[in-house]
Amino acid sequence: MVNGGAESRKGEERLDGDDLKAMLSAAARLLEQNVQAINALNVYPVPDGDTGTNMFLTLKAVNEEAAPLHSAPASAVAAAMAKGAIMGAKGNSGVILSQFFKGLSTGLSGSVNFGPRELAAALNQARAYSYKAVGKPVEGTILTVITSAAAAANDGLDGKRTVLGVVASAVDAANDAVARTPSMLEVLRKAGVVDAGGQGLAIILEGMRRHLAGEALVTPDAVAAHFRQGSPAGRVSNAFLQDADDEMYGYCTQFIIKGAGLDVDAVRALMAETARSAVVVGDDTMVKVHVHAEDPGKVLSAGVRYGTLAQVKIENMDEQHVEFAAARRQEATASDISVIAVAAGEGMAAVLTDLGVATIIQGGDTMNPSVREILLAIEQAPGGSVVVLPNNGNIIPAARQAAELASKPAKVIPTRSIPQAVAALFAFNPDSGLDGNLKEMESAIEGIRTGEVTTAIRDIELDGVTVRAGALIGLLDRQVVAAGDSLPGLVRALLEKADASAGSLVTLYRGAPVSEEDAEATLKSIGEAFVGVECELVYGGQPHYHFIISIE
Repeated sequence: MVNGGAESRKGEERLDGDDLKAMLSAAARLLEQNVQAINALNVYPVPDGDTGTNMFLTLKAVNEEAAPLHSAPASAVAAAMAKGAIMGAKGNSGVILSQFFKGLSTGLSGSVNFGPRELAAALNQARAYSYKAVGKPVEGTILTVITSAAAAANDGLDGKRTVLGVVASAVDAANDAVARTPSMLEVLRKAGVVDAGGQGLAIILEGMRRHLAGEALVTPDAVAAHFRQGSPAGRVSNAFLQDADDEMYGYCTQFIIKGAGLDVDAVRALMAETARSAVVVGDDTMVKVHVHAEDPGKVLSAGVRYGTLAQVKIENMDEQHVEFAAARRQEATASDISVIAVAAGEGMAAVLTDLGVATIIQGGDTMNPSVREILLAIEQAPGGSVVVLPNNGNIIPAARQAAELASKPAKVIPTRSIPQAVAALFAFNPDSGLDGNLKEMESAIEGIRTGEVTTAIRDIELDGVTVRAGALIGLLDRQVVAAGDSLPGLVRALLEKADASAGSLVTLYRGAPVSEEDAEATLKSIGEAFVGVECELVYGGQPHYHFIISIE
């Protein structure tokens, strides 16, 4: 296994499974930093159009599947990654990315460790599998970028190149290919952007390179840097949206076919004839289908010919086009203010992003971001001025210090929780200016109470409540108000202390420690206990806390 920074890696020829895990973990962290910038490149308002989000979630599944393996052969880690990618693939870009990992797994099959030649050969297999997944491959997309990266990785293997050298060559070629995509696809040229999926892959490779070189991942985001070097603009142009108003998009249709002896190639050929943007992957027992179609019924009927359908999902792209175009036009005319926020958990990040947050800084309890990290986010934010939502009392001082050091105007709203951040975002008005928003957003958070449910780490008597280690505890505005073993019972007790019956809305943000089934049971329990109060459940994914609760 390789350890240390650039010097210890220099000349290293053999890497193992743990190294492969570390490379892809770094790639996921860099991709996560660039999710929103990649999403802004999306040309079409399709349900699978958040390319950055979909690629990150797919890569997250890759890492989660491989995480339990320790000191395992490279082949075993690669196989686990491929499995995670296929099962966790999100959207068109995610499905293609899953085949990229399936190809890597095939290329590293039987390898305890690997060097530059094995990695280059695996990238070539990744290219072959990625192309095979698509019914009608189109150049100027992620496929072109994969091809360029694989070709560069395989060039000049004279026995002197290191694994780092192979990956660096792939990164350079990928970036060049991304810059060329508008010249290959007219729709990209008209929209004024590069291909989003291709850019995502280039960032994944760059994350791998940075890990091998011992370089920091927290740097100016790769997409913004790419644009500063002369590539197309980072958002779909308003002129393109106007030209595309009358286009029809149909239905994004996704499902899984289960059966025995399935012929993936036959399914792919049929789907390519029946619909557009067909991406079909799988094996002889399960095939995942993703298509765009005017009539989803025909697609489903075609799928039934081969086996049993599962996980059917149909979304109207025409309706989403209207929302997408309106939102993008609003962005074009909106005030020059960006909002950045601190959050932990993919669900929490998604909630804040949907409400207009431009940049998510990963952090919270046990992982407070530094002044440097917050300052970097302020400086990189697209707006000329910035609003910062720290969402944790311990982070507020660092946020204020970063705002004082920033080269652009920045204001900190002293939010101590995600529920307060949500309230502040509802009050945000991009046309009100920085000072106007400061007043309105600070006012909005005053009426929000925050509940939290977690596990006690030691015996203690606090705020008049006796707590034993391992028991559930409920906090209301950071004061311990209840303890117990029953999750629904504890949440009810917490809400009673908050006088929730006098309010209008209770929102439960489900954290990583709680199953969906237990969360639904808790929601039902409080709905029965607090009749007349609207109760809703939202996936937050936050670590450590079973629930974060907004009480309005």
